[in-house]
This record gives sequence, C-alpha cells and structure tokens, in this order.
Amino acid sequence: MDFLYSVVGFLIAIGVLVAVHEFGHFWVARKLGVKVLRYSIGFGKPLWKKVHGEDQIEYVIAAIPLGGYVKMLGQDDDTPIADNEQHRAFDNQAIWKRSLIVLAGPGINFLFAIVLFLMLGLMSQQSLTPVLGDIPVESSAAKAGISTGDRLLSVDGKQVEFFGQHDLYLFNKVLKGDNFKVKVLSASGGPKEVEIDVSNIPIYNINPSFLSRTLGFVPVLPEITATLSQIVAGTPAEMAGLSVGDTITAVDGVSINSWPQLVQIISDSPEQQLLLSYSRDGQTETVNITPAASNQDGKKVGRLGIGPTIAPYTPEQTVDVDRSLWQALNYGVEQTWLMSSVTLRMLWKMVTLQVSHSNISGPITIADVAGQAIQIGLDYYLHILAVISISLGVMNLLPIPMLDGGHLMMYCVELVAGKNVSHKVFEVGQRVGVLLLICLMSLAFYNDIFRLLN
Repeated sequence: MDFLYSVVGFLIAIGVLVAVHEFGHFWVARKLGVKVLRYSIGFGKPLWKKVHGEDQIEYVIAAIPLGGYVKMLGQDDDTPIADNEQHRAFDNQAIWKRSLIVLAGPGINFLFAIVLFLMLGLMSQQSLTPVLGDIPVESSAAKAGISTGDRLLSVDGKQVEFFGQHDLYLFNKVLKGDNFKVKVLSASGGPKEVEIDVSNIPIYNINPSFLSRTLGFVPVLPEITATLSQIVAGTPAEMAGLSVGDTITAVDGVSINSWPQLVQIISDSPEQQLLLSYSRDGQTETVNITPAASNQDGKKVGRLGIGPTIAPYTPEQTVDVDRSLWQALNYGVEQTWLMSSVTLRMLWKMVTLQVSHSNISGPITIADVAGQAIQIGLDYYLHILAVISISLGVMNLLPIPMLDGGHLMMYCVELVAGKNVSHKVFEVGQRVGVLLLICLMSLAFYNDIFRLLN
C-alpha cells in the first residue's frame, strides 16, 4: 500500500506541477500572438492526444512523466514557415516577448505556490504555544542566556504567535551567517532581548531538525509514559504476556518514573533476564522477561517490542491559529519568497561545497514524500506540492541550456551582441545542457538509492 500511495502521490504531484508550468508558457505565448503547435505533459510516446481549436493545437499526455513542453511555431526549428504566419513564429518575436514567454513557466510555479500557501493559511490549525522545552546546553539559545520555560515573543521584531512560525526565516539567516535577535518572556522574570550568534553553527549537513536543536528552539514535548500502547507480534513482550494498557512500574526492583528511563534499562540489557513489574487493572503483576538483542550503530542493544503512550497536550500548551484572507495572502507570499531564497542559497552552497550534495533529491524521494503526505492529509500534501513547485521554478531559472534560465541567458547574449545566437552555438549549448542535466539527475538518483539502502 505504501508503494501504491507513493506512485499515486508522485503522479498527481508531477502531473499537476508540470501542467501548471507548461500552462504558463502556453497562456502567455497565445496572449502575445505566438502560434502554439503542441502542449504536452510528459515526454515520449503519447498515451492520449486531442487536436483542438482554430490552430489545431495538439494536447498530449505522454508516457514519461518527468517533465513536459510547449512546442511553438518556428521554435528552434528549420521547418519552412508560410509567409502569412511568419509574424506568429516564436523565433521572429522581439526579445521581450520571448523572455516573457520563457519566464511565464517558472513564474506561474511561484504563483501556484503562493495560492497553495494561501489555502493552507486559511485553514484553521492547532499549534504549540511558543514556550521552549529542554534546551540543549551547547545550543546557541542556551549560550545567549535563554532558559527552558522561556516564551518566545519575537524574532527580529517579527511577533511569534506559535511554535515554528518563523522556522524558514531562521533557516535562511543561518545559511547567510547572519545573527538575529530574539525577545523572550523569561520564566523567572520579565521580557528580555538577546542576540543569537550563528557564526559557529556547522552547516555542511544542515537540516531543519538539526538546526532547531543546534539553535536550541525546541518545544515542550508531550509526556511519554510507561503505559503500553503497542505490543509487537513475536517479540519478548508478547511472549511474556504483556498487553496494551499495562503500565511498567519497576525493573529488577528499580522504580520506573519515565519512558526514557525504561528504554535505557532495556537497551543496556540485551539477552539478560529481567524481573518486570507492571500494573494491570489496578493489580501489580511480575514477569521474567529477556530483551532480544538488536544491532544499533554497531552496538548490541536490548529490545522488548513495546510502545509507550504519549499523553495529549493540555489546552494551555496549544494555540488555535486562524488567519484573515489578507494575512493568509501575506503568509503565502512570505513563505514562497523565503523558500525560494533557501533553495537558491542551498544550491549555491552545494556548488561551493559548503553544504552536502546529499540534500539533492530525485524522483524516488519525491515519490516517497508524496506518498507519505497523501496518507497524512490534504494540508500536508498541499504543502509538499507548494515546496516542489518552488523548487521547480527555481531550478528552471538556473542559467543552464535546455532550461528556461538557459534560454534567458541566450537572449541576454543576443541583446548585447545585437543579433541572434547562431544555430551552431545553440546546438552546442543544448548538448552542454543535456550533459549537465544528466549529471544532476544521476546525482539525485544516487542520493535516492543511497537513502533507500540505508
């Protein structure tokens, strides 16, 4: 089922985003009087085709769902053009018109992301109050004098209403190496403002989870109790007769006060018999149990095959987030801008070897994420669509022949030189572009497969 969800999630995501991107080229071309010959979603053999309209445009869905294209009259083509249609040929248009047509693809990807984020912004959601949990001692926040229990009030003057509200902004600041100011309401006093130093944060293997802990902005975690919510079939827990709802109270006479304490004892006792005390229906029971041995990072650890119960957050720990239409639009624009900035900055730092190339993902990872998102819910899936749409827009603007950015680069050369780029130069550029894209896709597939194997 996970595989099926991944396939469906991937095909919907790629189909929608490619259709949106190519529609940008298609719509602007027609508005500027350029004749469109074909609008194709996918490459290769057509699975479905329809000819429609006065210009007899071919609308195609093709077999390889890894892109698409809009074919226009006279676009990089030596086919003779009738005299009465010369004015509708793409290559005969002014540079500003060709540039607008090329820009329309990435542009509509950004616009689509704004719309998706706007929709998400209009959805009511429940988030955590911006109160800090257990701050790691070596984190930037701890070094700046922020303590567990402090409440975040603002980041660089931006009001903090719920936890994680400005994560993208902080990610961008760290990538730029810019310090930022945080205002908190101290748990032991009044409000105070401190500067967070990011100069010593290693960014080579940076990711959102790593960043939150390095900065020290971690939320109050829900209580994880030693009451069992899961018993894995065929494990020592099932064979010992433990059941969902049992509460572990002691191991070898040592009282259990928290789930992490229990995990530590079990992990340190692979293949060693333990006397487990637990409560069931108000009665205390005991059982001898031997944790199975499992390999973790080259070390043998104990496993019982049990899962804890996570207590729900209290009303004081959550906040309802509702935005007006204007606030949702502002949220959509801000998120799209910040995500675009982060994507570009990450790409540059990968090229300059400041950030690991493992951050590049390919179709397999996209399919996996899309499959998970489609199972979690519509809001999460829309968020993934928005992120991929932004990535598609940014990637297409890179000055690589074959991509929209490469065409724009050619038009800039043409503008400076005062004449069209020769067909021979264009062909060489196309070959270079194909080679670069093959290298990029190979790296993406390598990363995807490496993640699967690990």
